Amino acid sequence: MKSPLHILEGLTVTNSVKVHDYVQLRFGDEIGLSIYNEIEFTPPSTVIAGLAGKRVSVVTERENAIEIRFLDGCRISIDMHREAFCGPEALQLNRRGHPPVIWN
Repeated sequence: MKSPLHILEGLTVTNSVKVHDYVQLRFGDEIGLSIYNEIEFTPPSTVIAGLAGKRVSVVTERENAIEIRFLDGCRISIDMHREAFCGPEALQLNRRGHPPVIWN
């Protein structure tokens, strides 16, 4: 089964912010992704605000990590190990007109 995160492929991040203890990525007015688990940036000098304007090339979901790659070579890796969970869920995908999708 294809991951719901594949909907992000080809979309551009319009806003990226750190809200208290999690990261929120917006893709226009229709789609938002809240990330609660640890994130690793490649290159390491990447900052959250610097993701705005980047276009997603591919999303890979594995058992222990979710990776979002951007066209410019930048990527973020979300740690999905049980020990990485900071709360009840790891991330939440919101799409206007659809119920939220939660990874826990």
